[in-house]
Amino acid sequence: MMAQASIPMRDTADASENGVSARLSAAAHHGWLVLRRHRVILFVTMALSLLAGAVIILTSTPDYRATASVEVEDVPAGAAGSAAAQRTTGANDTETVMQTELEVLRSRALAEEVARELALVGTPTFFKGMGETRPVEGVGTLSQRQVEQDMVVRLLRDNLEVTLPGKSRVLRISFVSADPVLSARVANSYADSLIRADLKRGFESGVQARRFLLGELDGARKDLARAERDLAVYVARSGAPAPTGEGDDAPDKAAKPVKPMAPEGSVQARLAQLSAYRAQASADRIAAQKRWESARSTSADTLPEVLSNGAMQQIMADRAQARATVAQERQWRKDAHPEMREARAKLAALDEQADAMAGTIRASLHEQYRVAVRGEDQIAKEIAKLEEEARIEQGRDVQAGIMERSVDTYRMLHDSLLQRYRDMASQAGFQAGRIQPLDRAAVPTKPFSPRIGQILMLASLGGLALGLLLVAARHMFDDAVTSADTLDERVGLPMLGAVPVTGDNPQPPEIFTPIASSLMLASADGLPRSILLTSAQEGEGKSLTLNALALALAGLGKSVLVVDGDMRRPVQHRLFRLSPQRGISDVLTGQASARDVIMETGVAGVSLLPCGTLPPNPSELLATAALDGLLASVRDAYDTVLIDAPPLLGLNDTLLLAAKAQTSLLVVEWGRNHHGGLRTAVERLRRSGGAIIGAILTKQQGRAVDYDYHRAG
Repeated sequence: MMAQASIPMRDTADASENGVSARLSAAAHHGWLVLRRHRVILFVTMALSLLAGAVIILTSTPDYRATASVEVEDVPAGAAGSAAAQRTTGANDTETVMQTELEVLRSRALAEEVARELALVGTPTFFKGMGETRPVEGVGTLSQRQVEQDMVVRLLRDNLEVTLPGKSRVLRISFVSADPVLSARVANSYADSLIRADLKRGFESGVQARRFLLGELDGARKDLARAERDLAVYVARSGAPAPTGEGDDAPDKAAKPVKPMAPEGSVQARLAQLSAYRAQASADRIAAQKRWESARSTSADTLPEVLSNGAMQQIMADRAQARATVAQERQWRKDAHPEMREARAKLAALDEQADAMAGTIRASLHEQYRVAVRGEDQIAKEIAKLEEEARIEQGRDVQAGIMERSVDTYRMLHDSLLQRYRDMASQAGFQAGRIQPLDRAAVPTKPFSPRIGQILMLASLGGLALGLLLVAARHMFDDAVTSADTLDERVGLPMLGAVPVTGDNPQPPEIFTPIASSLMLASADGLPRSILLTSAQEGEGKSLTLNALALALAGLGKSVLVVDGDMRRPVQHRLFRLSPQRGISDVLTGQASARDVIMETGVAGVSLLPCGTLPPNPSELLATAALDGLLASVRDAYDTVLIDAPPLLGLNDTLLLAAKAQTSLLVVEWGRNHHGGLRTAVERLRRSGGAIIGAILTKQQGRAVDYDYHRAG
């Protein structure tokens, strides 16, 4: 089933392709016929275009083009230190540089420099080479020389050609004039002026850079002097140590890894010494405090100071002996005994002496403690004072260091600017420019303009295009029929025959015999029973054609009834040399029958139904059913009925008659209907329902058929 379904689809595609090919082939054939028909227009247009091109070539002044070339580099070639300045240039930067140089070349300033270098102002040779007339007087407020200078600059800029081949860095500078020597001179002058302008810009930029560096160097020198002066004043006022670095050989203070030892007698040394003293004083105070606390809380006899005192030991020994004596005497004597009292008095004296000695020792220990405390406090105060002095001194050192680093910074900046200034000054005048010459312009030996081949080719193509345009315009807007092909092309009708020009005289019947024979083959039943003859406009010869066609049919043995349906300007009765009193108007109004008004023309087989009285409104009569009855009554009595109808354009009568006739035949005048009238008439006739079997070309002045043996059929 899928295979069966694919076969019709393939057949449909093939049929569609064949249809498209057929349409394309038909369109190509139609176009070829149109070109062949209007080939005279095409050939004449091309000939005139070639003639115009030849005139341009003969009347043009030969122009010579001379070309010089220069190269634009990234950095100035041969510049000292340029390697350090080189950098990778991007595509956008390169394009920007090249476009800048192009604009410089096109500038007015460069043109004025070329004019000055070559002394073109006031030189008649330049104006002669440019094909211009030298101004002889001023204009307005401008003098003659100013006007001439403006004209020279304008001519230089207008005839300058600058190109950039591809993405290269080469600029091609060309100048065009009628004098080959002048072209070469101007092109070379432009190249030289561009190089000089680049060198001048480089030199001026170097001068500006040196001026800028000189100003910066002067500012750095002033800043360095001010920093050194501020440092010296600060050192003098604060007493800070003077910096050790001098000039360019001074070491970098911030880079010293080891802090130098403080000199003897300085605050730091004294502070270190007092710190050691304070540690010793603290130890002494603690020892004295312990001794005093021990002496205050224990018996004096047990104090080490008492025990180690020789006098105290002697008193204690005497007191022990006195106590022993008192104890011994008490065994033997009473307290009131004189010896007992003496012994006791001696013991009391020794006790008092021992107590006094112990108190003295305690007071000595207490005094030692107080001295140790006062000494420690004094050392602490001295240390605090020295620490304050150390902080102040440290602040002075920090500020002095900051100022010294500022001096070093300004000195480094000054030295760097000075070195750059020396380098730039040493390079001044020795630096090459960015633009380098490549090729000098040679004097051209052949003119580049006018280009004969190019002009003739353009003239040929232009003539061909114009000819095709004229042919297309004529084909689109011209409705004239001059052959069978144009008739088929314009309105799609076959041509049954062509009739030469005969003026207003009747047409010879033998000319219409082939047309009559064609009418006998117009349908399957042979000769149509009723045929309407009309034209798009009046004066195309339809009435004469109908009269001659009736005679030709009669000559072939056919009976013909001629109906003069043009009830506005009837002419058939005059052609047959008759004077009817009644006619078709009387039949349609019911005042007479067809048999009563039909007249014999004197030609065997030809009868006439004349118009009769002209009605005020023929369209109303033709719209009635009486016309159908009239045609039905005469149809069987004749082999055919030929109806002479009014022109189609502007009238409605023909459309009413065409709807009643079996077929219609159009009469077309040769070379007429230039504005679409024929198409409009045929469209109106077809919309009314009339069947058009063809057309007859009248008043022919040329060949009616274009033979083409390569055409099928």
